[in-house]
Amino acid sequence: MKKTITDIQLEGKHSSRRSLFLDGELFSSVDASLITKFGLRIGLEIEEDTLQKLIQEDEAARAKSYAFDLLLSRSYSKRQMMDKLKRKGYGQHAIDATLERLEQLGYIKDETYAQDWVDSRRRSKPRGKRMLKYELMNKGIDKTTVDRVLEDIDDEEEAGLALQAAQKQVSRYWSLPPDVAKRRLHSFLLRRGFDYETIQRVIE
Repeated sequence: MKKTITDIQLEGKHSSRRSLFLDGELFSSVDASLITKFGLRIGLEIEEDTLQKLIQEDEAARAKSYAFDLLLSRSYSKRQMMDKLKRKGYGQHAIDATLERLEQLGYIKDETYAQDWVDSRRRSKPRGKRMLKYELMNKGIDKTTVDRVLEDIDDEEEAGLALQAAQKQVSRYWSLPPDVAKRRLHSFLLRRGFDYETIQRVIE
């Protein structure tokens, strides 16, 4: 069943949204770019399936705008962004379209995200490869990408990271008996994801 566009109104002086009226009644608010894309104008008769496509495209446009706002403050992995969009209530079509566009523009690239995460940990909170792998996979980064990013950390660098973490912690143990201090430091480094051999080397 066709409906006729009876009015298209600006929703504010600086708004990118337009109010679309069909048969004299407000139908929906849509992104201004879709007015041009769909060739909408007053007096145009429009089919129901076209209206459904319009609503679908508008949801995708809103999802993209929301995603870009999120990316202003921090980076996201693909799965993190997907979860954010789902929690906001966007449908699968809008989510898929948004993620595809963000990947095309290079705003979401899991390998870059993973590398940035590892570099951040190196600088401020050193972790062993085991813990880094767990953290990244928990953020939705696939195993192949995680392994590729972590392969640059060799045994010497991991030992250096463990030593760095230990040096920040060891001052808390000065008053303890040596065997107690060693046990606590061992447990601390183990929780940070370092392996037994690296931990023993650092403690010695």
